[in-house]
Amino acid sequence: MTDTSRQFIIKTLILTIIVFAIASTLFSTVLKTWYFTFYPFQLLLIATVTTIGHLWIVRATAQNARKFTTAYMASVTLKLMTYLIFMLVYLLIDRSHVIAFVLTFITFYTIFTVFEVIQVLKLIKKQS
Repeated sequence: MTDTSRQFIIKTLILTIIVFAIASTLFSTVLKTWYFTFYPFQLLLIATVTTIGHLWIVRATAQNARKFTTAYMASVTLKLMTYLIFMLVYLLIDRSHVIAFVLTFITFYTIFTVFEVIQVLKLIKKQS
């Protein structure tokens, strides 16, 4: 495992802990009526899929810089498909928290996507 990959994993863990702490605080105070027990699994799924996708991009880019675009687009496509399947399965099982589920998912997705884009831009600058 490269140093870049190790740093990304550590940063992702820190971000996940911070987001979890903020979400837990909000759900126990201001958003008490919107609380649903499945939100930690959303966070865990998004953090895991983001990490796997980023490591795939780093590995493909390390082998051949031209593979970056293909790896990035494939990563984004697979992530979106994974998220869509996850959301559909959950919403078919439990329809009682649809709005809270979707809003929480979109929030977590946005946070981790911005984080990953920043990290990818740093990787590109470092390699060029």
